Amino acid sequence: MVDIFEEVDEALSRDKYQELLRKYGPWALGGALAIIVGTVAWQGFDAWQTSGREAASDSYAAAMTQVEAGQLPLAAASLETLAGQGTAGYVPLALIQRGNVALEQGDNAAAADFFEQAAAAASDPLLGDMAEIRAVWAAWDTLSFSDIDLRLSRLVNGESPFRHLARETIASAALRADNYERARTQYQFLAFANDAPAGVSARAREALALIAQRAGPAEPSADDVSADTMATDDAPVDDAAAADDAVAEETAAETEETPDAGDAGND
Repeated sequence: MVDIFEEVDEALSRDKYQELLRKYGPWALGGALAIIVGTVAWQGFDAWQTSGREAASDSYAAAMTQVEAGQLPLAAASLETLAGQGTAGYVPLALIQRGNVALEQGDNAAAADFFEQAAAAASDPLLGDMAEIRAVWAAWDTLSFSDIDLRLSRLVNGESPFRHLARETIASAALRADNYERARTQYQFLAFANDAPAGVSARAREALALIAQRAGPAEPSADDVSADTMATDDAPVDDAAAADDAVAEETAAETEETPDAGDAGND
């Protein structure tokens, strides 16, 4: 009798399990399949990224070898291909190097365009700031002082490592535009800034000497003018006091001589 009950229980258990499996099995299988597919896909994506980075690195190295060998047309084509198909990290680097190649080829307008593209594509602020300054330098002859001041003021007023170079560029543009006051202000800052690179400070001092030759010494500040005015106003008062002292001394001398003259007359 016990065996019969056990067989019945086993049959009921199997039926219940089969029912649960039919009801929830597809969902469980789908979830497990999704986990497996996701894991495989991530591994594949990571491998693809690694492969892509390695390929971009190899392409970049090959392009730089072409640059060093003087094969500028080949390097330009390689860098443009890398900028269009490479991974995100190599795109701005490829654009910057492509701009450098354009400069070597004498095409400043194209170089400025590549540097601007690099500044826009760079996720690293340092790389973007460098590309922005390079773009201004490449387009130097076509930009006015106002254009340069507007484009680089952000770097000057921030904490960018290139802030001193940006300030020097603005000062140079001001000097070129004969805006001596603005140029002098910027160069004075660079000449005495403790954290400015030695080369930048040295060039700033040379520029200040040039400005002094062209425009003369700096105009006195408002405080200096006030001090000079006070000194000038005080001078007449001092002169009047000295004159009064001289008159008083002369009067005293005459007073002392008068009794002597009277006594002589009486004698």
